[in-house]
Amino acid sequence: MRIISILIAGSIAAIGFVFAGVNPVHAQNCKLPDIVSNYKTGLKHFNDKNYNRALLRWVPLAEAGLGPAQRQIAKMYATGLGLDKSPGKAAFWAELSFRSGDRAGRRLSTDLRIQLAPEQRQSLKAQLKVWRAHEITCQNGRVKDSTRAVKLAYHVSIHKSITPKNANLIKEKLPMVLQTAKQADHTAKIYLSTIDQFDFYNGERYDRYVGWKAKNRLKDKSQNVIRLSVSNFFDQEPDHFAKAVLLTAKRRVYDQLPDSKFADPLMRVVKGKRIYGAVYPDIRNGNFFKVMRQAFSMAERLPKSLQRYIDIIDEFHYNPASKHYIRSGTIDSKGAFYIKSLSSEGHRMMFVRRKVLFSSPLFFLQTFIHEGTHAVQDQKAFRDYYDSQKIKAVLVRLQSNGKENSAEANNLKHEMNAKQDYANRWYRGIKTKTGRIQDIAFECEATENEIKAVKLIGGSPDIMKASGYLKLCPEAQRQIIEWRDEIARKNRHNRR
Repeated sequence: MRIISILIAGSIAAIGFVFAGVNPVHAQNCKLPDIVSNYKTGLKHFNDKNYNRALLRWVPLAEAGLGPAQRQIAKMYATGLGLDKSPGKAAFWAELSFRSGDRAGRRLSTDLRIQLAPEQRQSLKAQLKVWRAHEITCQNGRVKDSTRAVKLAYHVSIHKSITPKNANLIKEKLPMVLQTAKQADHTAKIYLSTIDQFDFYNGERYDRYVGWKAKNRLKDKSQNVIRLSVSNFFDQEPDHFAKAVLLTAKRRVYDQLPDSKFADPLMRVVKGKRIYGAVYPDIRNGNFFKVMRQAFSMAERLPKSLQRYIDIIDEFHYNPASKHYIRSGTIDSKGAFYIKSLSSEGHRMMFVRRKVLFSSPLFFLQTFIHEGTHAVQDQKAFRDYYDSQKIKAVLVRLQSNGKENSAEANNLKHEMNAKQDYANRWYRGIKTKTGRIQDIAFECEATENEIKAVKLIGGSPDIMKASGYLKLCPEAQRQIIEWRDEIARKNRHNRR
């Protein structure tokens, strides 16, 4: 797969960015390992009661806008440990921590504000209004204040399927998006500096995915790579894309820091699943989170054999149409769908496209069962492909020993062929006179599981009338007929 790589370098404080062959090794911006290491070192010094050394690590991070470091400074001012006790300064740093997204900072800020006199609160308000994050630089892994703006540097990978027009759009618009993030949040730079690379793929026009590329899909596991659809640029304004990038960066930073939780405005954990709301203000995420909880609670009534089709999904992303999109063509009307191209083991994703106002928890449950079946199929195809390669290596060894026609070799050939057939049908489809098409057997299996789930939950077979696969799947049709016959027999029995 051909990937075009370019480098973006430039001061985030300036409007202009430079697209050039700048060596990122010379960039002095602090990366995620630097930030995490300095924060952890400060925590160790603090626990050892070496408060001055803790401050040397935390103060530059706090002044740059790192929420957890700001919280630590606030607590030191509040308790008098390492700093002269000052309720006003404690409240100041606690409020900055809260604004940067630190969950514990929210409670701390509330508690400290209550202790202030009215004139102190007015002073606090004035200080917060003029505060701006400091520039920092990292030398040999040590975070220090910088007297001048430090350049940010990124690699940008553009998938070969992206058109030249959209590739130019990335070069033109990405600096603008990053600048918008900085203008919206004074603490943005320290979080944006943790991104090593933007990896753009050619998503369909209304795909707005922004998220971290799974480590198991990276050649260099130390890199922090954001994967995102080029269609994010097809908004009427860059604000929402900028917000998505910044929130994604903050999530990774907070995940890496001990004793730190991000007060994420758009993500909830429901039954162990990460549920992401939309960044657009016209999308009602509260209703989405509520319906997801109801759907997952409903799923607990299913047997383990069906629950596994939901258990396999790690993330659900809400991606309905927004009035902030630049509208063109028609939007995919599917309720939700599994994203094979973005998913991997331990990081399987589903997009929820339909607005929850027009659906029910049962609708989403049956859709999740259907699409979760595809996730299980994807997992099996991946494993079968690699298993077949291992078997092939064993067969080569048997052949070199003159045992290619042995019973062991024949059994292995049969197993390998079955695994290769499954993987080929999943990844390439089946061959016809006009080319390759999707194997309907996979959709039929998903539809059959969908019927089982709806029946066990107590739904009606009429729900399946909307399925486009029912008429193509004989076994699914048989299930519906038997289900209706069961209902008819039960009704006759009740009338007696």
